[in-house]
Amino acid sequence: MNQAIEYSQVEQAFLHVGSRRKNITAYLIVVRQGIALVRLGKHEYTLTAGTGFWVPFECLHALTVLPGCHYDKVQFSARLHQPLCGQAGFIRLSPLLLALLDELRRAHVSPQSNDSPENRLLAVVADQAALFKPTTERLCPALPAKLQSVLSELLEGQTTASSEQLASVETILGISISELTACLLIREAQKLSRSGRKAEQIAQDLKCQLDHLQTLAQTLTGREF
Repeated sequence: MNQAIEYSQVEQAFLHVGSRRKNITAYLIVVRQGIALVRLGKHEYTLTAGTGFWVPFECLHALTVLPGCHYDKVQFSARLHQPLCGQAGFIRLSPLLLALLDELRRAHVSPQSNDSPENRLLAVVADQAALFKPTTERLCPALPAKLQSVLSELLEGQTTASSEQLASVETILGISISELTACLLIREAQKLSRSGRKAEQIAQDLKCQLDHLQTLAQTLTGREF
């Protein structure tokens, strides 16, 4: 990072599968459209449009961004002397925080000096970050309590839910179960590929035809694995 605080807006065309790692920067991610997934320990949290999630320094996590997801990201360098929240989780998007992000989106430029208008906006975002009270009580705040377990099963590659429950999840998430399942399948294939597995072995491990797997990979990631 060139600046102590940096803002970016991302429009993810393809599936992004981040490695599980500890981050050297703290960051706020706010989803504007689509879905992103954050894994913390044994749990995976689903970010939908209008959802904010805070990841503090040195937090072991993995970020997965589904195709078509648009999000804002504010990163905070360890050089920043201001205290920041040390707990990960969903945060409340206050009207002030949303207004600041809207202004940063309209600016469309990177801060050039410590006294630039963008840096002054980011300084206020940092003030807000110090007040965050993250929560991980729900896997997805957009879903009612009765559907949390349905989502959990889906993310683990299984489900015992009724067709009515699955339809409700689709409506709220804005993605079909088949699309979600395909993304999770290719995510697992990418993980196996990174570990050194050959394509044929990956298809066998995932109990899937290699041609089908490669077609999905091409569609969702823009390339075969």
